Amino acid sequence: MRAFSSGVVRRLVRCVAGSETFCIDHQWLDSIQVIENLYPSRSADGSIGWIRRFDEKVPVFRLADQIYGGAGRGPSRQGVIMVLKRNDRKWALLVDKVVGAVEIPSEQVFPLPPIVGDTTHGTFPSVIVEEQGLTLCLAPDRVVPSEISGPQALRTAAWARPTSGVRSAIARREGLAASAPAENTPRHKAAQIISFTLEYQKPLKPQVRFAVSAGQALEIVSDPPLISVPNSPSFVIGLANWRSLPVPVVDLAAWFGLSPAPYRPGCRLLLCRGASSGLREAGVLAVPAVDDIRKIDLPFDCKPWTEPVGWNPSLALGIYQAEKAMLVVPDLDAILSFQAATSGYAM
Repeated sequence: MRAFSSGVVRRLVRCVAGSETFCIDHQWLDSIQVIENLYPSRSADGSIGWIRRFDEKVPVFRLADQIYGGAGRGPSRQGVIMVLKRNDRKWALLVDKVVGAVEIPSEQVFPLPPIVGDTTHGTFPSVIVEEQGLTLCLAPDRVVPSEISGPQALRTAAWARPTSGVRSAIARREGLAASAPAENTPRHKAAQIISFTLEYQKPLKPQVRFAVSAGQALEIVSDPPLISVPNSPSFVIGLANWRSLPVPVVDLAAWFGLSPAPYRPGCRLLLCRGASSGLREAGVLAVPAVDDIRKIDLPFDCKPWTEPVGWNPSLALGIYQAEKAMLVVPDLDAILSFQAATSGYAM
């Protein structure tokens, strides 16, 4: 096994619910039971039955129901039951299957970016980044009622990677750019912007282009490993693995209330950082379906947009008319800090 400076390794159990794979810390696990041990009994707390552990009746919850909803389904006849424990409490989760236990170095575990979920109260406090993709870490006490698991601890994953992840990923990218041939490296980044359109579901009139500074545009990639995150905001498509960093993938058009421009297999993603987020965790996001990308030297001919727009203009740093198009400069920092600014978000 590769040696890491922190020396912290966690043993996790992978389980499958629906089409998704999740990880649970092995410390939560009491035992694994077969489905034949289930006594079906639908309860008001959402449990689908119970199993007997010694002299105790342990309630069983279907994990897919607890994450995605759908408690109206009938009794289960297949799957595996994971019995979990916390102090003197026990409960169980019914999953499709248990894949097995793995050991993960702490350097591969990151807190969930704020825009995607709440690491303190949410179901998924962290995410594992591996070469083959990303896996969400599940907090099993947060998917069942608190009267079952006890008061929920207000905590983040103490063994998750520290907040230097964004800086190191950017440094790796910029280090590679610095070693590239001079003709591939812009000479005057501060005096340029990157302008682009999106592949919208419906054509827009007038045409809407977006622009970020050249210093904010990090890289253009296609088909990175990507996962969805249940119960994340509607404009968040999921998380992508970029340079061993979990990066939120954001439908920029949907954020503004325009016709969505969602991720499609094979589409290009533009990696961007916020204007002031070089020293902040979760300071990078990916915009999918970018098209017609142009590098523009400053200054260039444009004027403020004077006509009303059908969305909240405070979501943009500026709105301009350039040629015959609306040019929108998104406030990337506002998107990246969405979790803390939810109450101020309006279309």
